[in-house]
Amino acid sequence: MKNFRPVSNLSFLSKLLERVVLCRLQAFLDSNDMMPPMQSVYRRFHSTETAVTTVYSNLLLAADVGQVSALCLLDLTAAFDTVDLQLLLHRLERQFGLRGVVLAWFASYLTDRSFRVILDGGDMSAKVSVLCSVPQGSVLGSRLFVLYMADLTDVVAGHNVKFHSYADDSQMYVHCQRHNTVSTISRLGHCAADIGHWMAANRLQMNPTKTELLWAGSKHNITMLGILLLPCSSAQIL
Repeated sequence: MKNFRPVSNLSFLSKLLERVVLCRLQAFLDSNDMMPPMQSVYRRFHSTETAVTTVYSNLLLAADVGQVSALCLLDLTAAFDTVDLQLLLHRLERQFGLRGVVLAWFASYLTDRSFRVILDGGDMSAKVSVLCSVPQGSVLGSRLFVLYMADLTDVVAGHNVKFHSYADDSQMYVHCQRHNTVSTISRLGHCAADIGHWMAANRLQMNPTKTELLWAGSKHNITMLGILLLPCSSAQIL
């Protein structure tokens, strides 16, 4: 049951209105260069293919010069469902400059929502107020989540770690010489800890059981490595 997620069953008119708002919001963000630079989702010429190609290319370039790369794959628990609405509205106003009628519209869109489940036979659950989350299955929900996560890039950059995201899937990686792997793991561990603190402050939660650490490099360098664990993850050798 923990793998099930509520998906909003929205009307066609609702999604049509959201599409209009999204077009204007995206035009505003693009014209002011406000989109997170290392976030590939929901942007023109940025797809899962380009995200994978970017990370993979960087790993190969590091291997070509004799380096190994520690790649940490971060996973969030029910990411869209735990977004704090007041924090999101505050961020839209302070960080992205949405004010007045625009901000009031987003506040109306996000707040005072409720959920109920209706079965095919006509049975229905009690109505439950939605106190957090962006609507899954909506047009705007995914884009709002990206804006909510925008500050995470600055947290990672403070540790001199490379970072790339696609929606709530994030990858951070560091290149190093083989004899510097212990210090590299320590740096990634401190970075992961700061990410965890940022997540907690923003009502999000990392899933340590699905967070993985992989090593990439030439066959010779990889065979010389031992098993090096990240404090919050399992470890694998690639």
